[in-house]
Amino acid sequence: MDKSNKLLEMTVFITIIDEGSFIGAAAKLNLSKQAVSRYLNALENRLQVRLLQRTTRTISLTYEGQNFYLQAKNIIDSVDEAEAIMHAKKIDPIGRLRINVPVSFGILNLAPLWQKFVDQYPKIELDITLSDRVVNLLEEGYDLAVRVGMLENSSLIARKLTSTRIIAAASPQYLEQHGTPTHPNELKQHNIILYSHWAKEERWEFWQDKSMHQVQLKAKVYCNNGDTCRAMMLAHGGISLQPDFIIGDDLKQGKLVEVLPQYSVADYNIYAVYPSRKLLPLRTECIINFLLEQLNA
Repeated sequence: MDKSNKLLEMTVFITIIDEGSFIGAAAKLNLSKQAVSRYLNALENRLQVRLLQRTTRTISLTYEGQNFYLQAKNIIDSVDEAEAIMHAKKIDPIGRLRINVPVSFGILNLAPLWQKFVDQYPKIELDITLSDRVVNLLEEGYDLAVRVGMLENSSLIARKLTSTRIIAAASPQYLEQHGTPTHPNELKQHNIILYSHWAKEERWEFWQDKSMHQVQLKAKVYCNNGDTCRAMMLAHGGISLQPDFIIGDDLKQGKLVEVLPQYSVADYNIYAVYPSRKLLPLRTECIINFLLEQLNA
């Protein structure tokens, strides 16, 4: 089969989804509705799988269709980028980037950067989701995720963007009322506010002169959002381990005080995570390089 026909079939399929209907795709591509249906039927017959569930009123992607849409979209966008390079004699990345970022880091550190990226790459569309849940990039259709902390073993590619210091802290009022611990073991007598996404085990590790001190804790509060943990710390609720991008200003202003400053907690790296190095879309390379530059400026 002619490769150009394969690309046309994929383009028709993608446009049906993007426009939400056969009629919309026909208008977008300057084809008849019958031609749109014919190209879709030819694609499904060639792949031997149903890509769309359709009725007289609605269309929806099948599971196979969702996976094929993401792959086909990358292929068509790559073709468009290649043509842009040839015609404009310069790199002109285009297409939609679906990005998942942690809530607190996304609001505090990344939100101020997105418009700068859009201004720099006006043909890239950003689709940003904020969630502390570890999403499945492939199944949920994300091009990239930003993750803070230790990564689980997987087939995903991870690139370090920067790092953040993790600090044990509490409010001066809390420490005045409950006492200031001088050794990690004394944390067992304190109210602990635990960020649950980092706490598969209720154990904190502190380092001093290359010696590690582990302390097993029972938390007073578990929460999956760092800003909520911070709010409870500021309300004199207890001691928590938090990154400096969340509590750094509070420490400078004296609203919070570092606990056990003679000990250190391992820094957490911040990564860009993406499905594969192979055929990495140019727009994904652009966002990774942009974040590297901005976060390390």
